[in-house]
Amino acid sequence: MALDPRTPVVVGVGQVTVPPDAGHGYDDRPTPLDLMCDALEAAADDAGAGDALLARLDEVVAISSFVWHPRDPAGLVLETLGLAPRPTALAPTGGSQPQRLVAASARRIAAGELDAIAIVGAEAMYAHLLARREGRPVDWPGHGDAPTAGRTSRDPFTAEERRHGLALPVGVYPLFENARRARRGWSIDEHRARLGALWAGFARVAAHNPYAWRRDAPDAATIATPSATNRMIGFPYTKLLVANLPVDMGASLVVTSYERARELGVAHEKMVFPQCAAEAEDHWFISERPDLDRSPAMEAVWGALGEFGVEESVDLVDLYSCFPTVVQTAGEVIGLDPFDATRPPTVTGGLTFAGGPDNNYVTHAIATMVERLRARPESAGLVTGLGWFSTEHAWGAYRATPPATGFRWRDVQGLVDATPRVEVATGDGEVVVETYTVTHRPDGSPERLVVCARRADGRRQWAHSEDPDLCAHAEQSELLGARLSVLEGRVRP
Repeated sequence: MALDPRTPVVVGVGQVTVPPDAGHGYDDRPTPLDLMCDALEAAADDAGAGDALLARLDEVVAISSFVWHPRDPAGLVLETLGLAPRPTALAPTGGSQPQRLVAASARRIAAGELDAIAIVGAEAMYAHLLARREGRPVDWPGHGDAPTAGRTSRDPFTAEERRHGLALPVGVYPLFENARRARRGWSIDEHRARLGALWAGFARVAAHNPYAWRRDAPDAATIATPSATNRMIGFPYTKLLVANLPVDMGASLVVTSYERARELGVAHEKMVFPQCAAEAEDHWFISERPDLDRSPAMEAVWGALGEFGVEESVDLVDLYSCFPTVVQTAGEVIGLDPFDATRPPTVTGGLTFAGGPDNNYVTHAIATMVERLRARPESAGLVTGLGWFSTEHAWGAYRATPPATGFRWRDVQGLVDATPRVEVATGDGEVVVETYTVTHRPDGSPERLVVCARRADGRRQWAHSEDPDLCAHAEQSELLGARLSVLEGRVRP
């Protein structure tokens, strides 16, 4: 049977990584615009269509950058490459956005709204860091024209959460991680060893990824053990267990209709077809989530993909990996043991070793998945995207063969919204520790113990302490399940 000409297909992928040893000063480093342009041109060349493909793009969408804020980055890409103006867009903040954009593009192509769209993004936080160290102004094109571009106006934290120190991902995701330790019954030492082994597997994959930021493959003990060069960030996470944000990386994807791909002469062996996708968000505030080491949104998304025919035996997987906890959560959902060294849950090496270019990581993950599926056309691939505090989830399945029933997509938000929400308590009283973390200063010293606990009536309560002895105790002796007193928001042993 002839293939529907409106079938969406990824025809070109491009990745650019400029490692730190390629230039030691700010003047030696690329701008985000340089990286985006190079990645888009690489994607067009990868498709085998070059300038002809670029000229026939109907739209270009840019991934929002954390450190570069022009009003229309995609428009700057068109201008720099000498391409005629056409519709552009800027994606919102969130690590799930690249996968969301692929799914939205596939739906628009299938509906006949357009025939070719490019997704392009870059992050140059390493160059930005060098500028700060050198006391230099950042003079990138259009920088600062739109300081809130792509951002959400919604606060990710409640006032009570902020009162107790929740402000950054490195203080939140460890709470999820330690909640898992409580459920699995691991000791602190056993937990540390597992995290090191898990991330060492990611490091080994990155060692073979030509676009990875770090390819030195440190071993499990080096990764999980605090040291002078691997300081504790947020217990139990060391620096080598969290996303590596200061990178200079760019990536691009070009999605077209099958008809446009044929018109441009794209070889069939270059084509990789989005099969299906699903999206949902967990409860926005983490205080409201019943279990901090589980994700009803992930479960609902995977259920939808299962109905579309995606199976647990999917060959190639890239699970979003800003922190080890979310890899374990997703692995449990899809029935994949992330600690199984024979089946690593990444094709890139993850955000620590392949590199963590903020919102744009998943563009790299999809690009790498496309390359892997071209080399293994009998395989199926799954890419997961995640945004905010394990809040937004967008998953997509890919194959080198077109889907038998056309591209399918589902929003399963209703299933998540129907799940319970936890009530939060304040005031003095006795609590039982549900999970906790100790945040650390840039010099590695303990800063604050943050405790998430439960009252006898099941309500959740937050508390904290800056007592250095209590912080040290919490990292050396198990605090999970302990009974503590809360007085004026502070914990008392």
